[in-house]
Amino acid sequence: MHDQTKQPWFQLCQLASVEQDPEKLLALVTEINRLLEAQETERDTRQRRSWRQTPESDQHQTAARQPYLSREAQSGTSANDTEERPASNSSEDSE
Repeated sequence: MHDQTKQPWFQLCQLASVEQDPEKLLALVTEINRLLEAQETERDTRQRRSWRQTPESDQHQTAARQPYLSREAQSGTSANDTEERPASNSSEDSE
Protein backbone atom coordinates (compact mmCIF):
# COMPACT_ATOMS: atom_id res chain seq x y z
CA MET A 1 0.00 0.00 0.00
CA HIS A 2 1.11 3.56 -0.60
CA ASP A 3 2.61 5.62 2.17
CA GLN A 4 -0.26 8.02 2.91
CA THR A 5 2.03 10.69 4.31
CA LYS A 6 3.39 11.25 0.79
CA GLN A 7 -0.07 11.76 -0.71
CA PRO A 8 -0.95 15.39 -1.59
CA TRP A 9 -4.24 15.21 0.29
CA PHE A 10 -2.43 14.14 3.47
CA GLN A 11 -0.05 17.07 3.24
CA LEU A 12 -3.02 19.39 2.78
CA CYS A 13 -4.65 17.83 5.86
CA GLN A 14 -1.55 18.70 7.87
CA LEU A 15 -1.76 22.30 6.66
CA ALA A 16 -5.49 22.44 7.39
CA SER A 17 -4.96 21.17 10.93
CA VAL A 18 -3.01 24.31 11.84
CA GLU A 19 -4.70 26.88 9.55
CA GLN A 20 -6.29 29.81 11.43
CA ASP A 21 -7.83 31.73 8.51
CA PRO A 22 -11.36 30.38 7.81
CA GLU A 23 -11.19 31.20 4.09
CA LYS A 24 -7.86 29.43 3.66
CA LEU A 25 -9.14 26.50 5.70
CA LEU A 26 -12.20 26.22 3.46
CA ALA A 27 -9.98 26.28 0.37
CA LEU A 28 -7.77 23.54 1.82
CA VAL A 29 -10.73 21.34 2.78
CA THR A 30 -12.28 21.83 -0.67
CA GLU A 31 -9.05 20.75 -2.35
CA ILE A 32 -8.66 17.77 0.00
CA ASN A 33 -12.20 16.69 -0.86
CA ARG A 34 -11.55 17.06 -4.61
CA LEU A 35 -8.36 14.96 -4.40
CA LEU A 36 -10.01 12.20 -2.37
CA GLU A 37 -13.04 12.04 -4.69
CA ALA A 38 -10.74 11.79 -7.73
CA GLN A 39 -8.80 8.99 -6.04
CA GLU A 40 -12.03 7.14 -5.21
CA THR A 41 -13.34 7.51 -8.77
CA GLU A 42 -10.08 6.15 -10.18
CA ARG A 43 -10.21 3.17 -7.81
CA ASP A 44 -13.83 2.42 -8.71
CA THR A 45 -13.01 2.58 -12.42
CA ARG A 46 -10.15 0.12 -11.99
CA GLN A 47 -12.43 -2.24 -10.06
CA ARG A 48 -15.12 -2.15 -12.75
CA ARG A 49 -12.54 -2.90 -15.43
CA SER A 50 -11.14 -5.84 -13.47
CA TRP A 51 -14.66 -7.27 -12.94
CA ARG A 52 -15.32 -7.21 -16.69
CA GLN A 53 -12.15 -9.07 -17.57
CA THR A 54 -12.28 -12.85 -17.81
CA PRO A 55 -9.81 -14.41 -15.42
CA GLU A 56 -7.00 -16.29 -17.10
CA SER A 57 -8.21 -19.60 -15.64
CA ASP A 58 -11.62 -19.11 -17.29
CA GLN A 59 -9.94 -18.51 -20.63
CA HIS A 60 -8.04 -21.79 -20.26
CA GLN A 61 -11.24 -23.62 -19.30
CA THR A 62 -13.01 -22.25 -22.35
CA ALA A 63 -10.17 -23.43 -24.57
CA ALA A 64 -10.24 -26.86 -22.93
CA ARG A 65 -14.01 -27.16 -23.51
CA GLN A 66 -13.77 -26.21 -27.18
CA PRO A 67 -13.40 -29.76 -28.63
CA TYR A 68 -16.41 -30.91 -26.61
CA LEU A 69 -18.49 -27.92 -27.61
CA SER A 70 -17.87 -28.60 -31.28
CA ARG A 71 -18.89 -32.26 -30.79
CA GLU A 72 -22.11 -31.17 -29.13
CA ALA A 73 -22.80 -28.78 -31.96
CA GLN A 74 -22.17 -31.52 -34.52
CA SER A 75 -24.42 -33.99 -32.73
CA GLY A 76 -27.09 -31.32 -32.44
CA THR A 77 -26.85 -30.65 -36.16
CA SER A 78 -27.11 -34.32 -37.06
CA ALA A 79 -30.16 -34.68 -34.84
CA ASN A 80 -31.80 -31.76 -36.60
CA ASP A 81 -30.89 -33.17 -40.00
CA THR A 82 -32.61 -36.48 -39.26
CA GLU A 83 -35.74 -34.69 -38.12
CA GLU A 84 -35.84 -32.53 -41.23
CA ARG A 85 -35.29 -35.35 -43.73
CA PRO A 86 -38.68 -37.03 -43.31
CA ALA A 87 -40.38 -33.66 -43.71
CA SER A 88 -38.49 -32.99 -46.94
CA ASN A 89 -39.12 -36.57 -48.17
CA SER A 90 -42.83 -36.23 -47.56
CA SER A 91 -42.90 -33.04 -49.60
CA GLU A 92 -41.07 -34.80 -52.44
CA ASP A 93 -43.58 -37.69 -52.33
CA SER A 94 -46.51 -35.34 -52.70
CA GLU A 95 -45.13 -33.87 -55.94
